[in-house]
Amino acid sequence: MARGQIEKRGQRRRKLKPVILIVTEGSQTEPKYFEHYRSRQTNIDIRVVGSRTKGGETDYLGLIRKAVEYQSKNQISASNGDAVWVVADGDVNYNNPDPIAAKDNLLSRARKLADAKGIHIAISNPCFEFWYLLHFQYTTKFFKDYPAVMTALTAYLPDYEKAGDVYAQLSEHTTDAIQIAKRVEQYHIQNDCNKPFGIAVNPFTDIYQLIESLLVRMAIQNFSKNPVISTVSGLVG
Repeated sequence: MARGQIEKRGQRRRKLKPVILIVTEGSQTEPKYFEHYRSRQTNIDIRVVGSRTKGGETDYLGLIRKAVEYQSKNQISASNGDAVWVVADGDVNYNNPDPIAAKDNLLSRARKLADAKGIHIAISNPCFEFWYLLHFQYTTKFFKDYPAVMTALTAYLPDYEKAGDVYAQLSEHTTDAIQIAKRVEQYHIQNDCNKPFGIAVNPFTDIYQLIESLLVRMAIQNFSKNPVISTVSGLVG
C-alpha cells in the first residue's frame, strides 16, 4: 500500500521501511555494486535506479530531475526517514573549451536543485572506479579520465570489466576504502580546497559518505554475511 493511501477494512497493513533511493549515472557498474547492499534482513528499503547518459557525458541536472520525479511518485520524504542520493562522475571532456569551468557550472546548478529537494550528491572524479581503487591503495595522483584510473585499478583487479560484478573482491576492503577516501579528502582540504569539491579537485570521491550512511542504517542480524557492519560504527563520528 502506497504512503498516504487509505487502508481498507480487513486489509493487512504493511510495515513500511525507510527508503534509501540511489540514482546512478551508470546503468550497469554502479547499480550492480549497490544492489549488494540490499537485504531482507535490513530495516531499510534500498532502491537503485540506473541511468543512461546521452553522449557519454554526465548530465547532473538530468540525474537530479530523475531523482526528484521518482521521489515525488513514490512519496519519498526525509520526514519518513527516507534519503535520496545521486551518484555521478566528474567526467571532464578536456577537448571542450574551458572544460573545468563549464562542468563546475553544471554541477553547481544541479547542487542548488538537489539542496532544494533534500537530495545528496556523491561525485567521483574522474569516475566511479576511483572508489574501487581506494579499496587497495591511497593516492592523490591526478587521473585525467577513466582509462587512467583503469590502468591503476587493473593492477589489483586484472580481469576487471566495466559491466562486471567485483563486489566480492571489494567487500572485505570497504572499511579501508572509507578511511582512505577520508584521507584523500583531507589532503585536498589541507591544500585549500573547499567542500563541496568542484571538478578542479582531482582525484576525490564522495561515495564513502553514501556507504557509511548505508552501513550505519542497516540492521544486519547476521554480521557474518557482511563483516563491515560490525566495524563501521567505529569509523563514524
